Amino acid sequence: MPERAKVKLGAYAELWIEQRQTLRPRTRELYAWLLRKHIAPHLGGVDLGKLSTPMIREWLTRLANAGVGATSRAKAYRLLRAVLMTAVVEDKLLSRNPCQVRGAGTEHAEERPTLTVAQVFELAERGGVRPVGNFLKLDSGDYRLRYRVMRRAPRTVATRAEAERVLWKMAEDGHADVIRDERLRAFILLATFASLRWGEITALRRCDIAISPRVLSGSVTPTSNGPTVRCCLGRPSLRRGFVPSPSRRRSSRT
Repeated sequence: MPERAKVKLGAYAELWIEQRQTLRPRTRELYAWLLRKHIAPHLGGVDLGKLSTPMIREWLTRLANAGVGATSRAKAYRLLRAVLMTAVVEDKLLSRNPCQVRGAGTEHAEERPTLTVAQVFELAERGGVRPVGNFLKLDSGDYRLRYRVMRRAPRTVATRAEAERVLWKMAEDGHADVIRDERLRAFILLATFASLRWGEITALRRCDIAISPRVLSGSVTPTSNGPTVRCCLGRPSLRRGFVPSPSRRRSSRT
């Protein structure tokens, strides 16, 4: 085994993550967690040159026996494979990548159900709507509902949860006023028809919206940074910097 291949996997992987300057903060945090949680405790003290495919297969088996989910195992394997590929191709520490376990990096997630277009618009119309009213707790312990300029409901209910259900039903029937947060409606429509992520939508500013041509241009997006889930602004992926509106995409295909 070459002298340079005697470097420990844990130290090499930490340096690998540190030197990847293009990683977004959330991705860097995820890689560090995978290394600390699933890779280093089992393989961190092994020399790079002593890693073998049977050893990698045994590591995956230990993770599975410890109750680590298939998704986490696949992510940890892909990270390890990428680290060792650098050791093979760029640093020339290894002659081959020992991560040769067939299918280990593939996640077999169940297909998620999707809403129809009609359901999306219904969700957008109902989202952000809140009935206007309040609840007065009586000396008896029951609750009386007040709505529409403090009009009182004709009956009392036993619990606050029941009072809330009554108010929502009155709002659906048009007997109670509602307030609507249009931002949530726009959020749902943008997420669906412009394929924007949560961070990209929440970082949008007025200057990012161009009426003609119909384009959203995102220059920043918030990302979680650190264990306290504190958000910081970063640049979005280059491919997602400009998002044409659905109507503009349709017109470009005709």
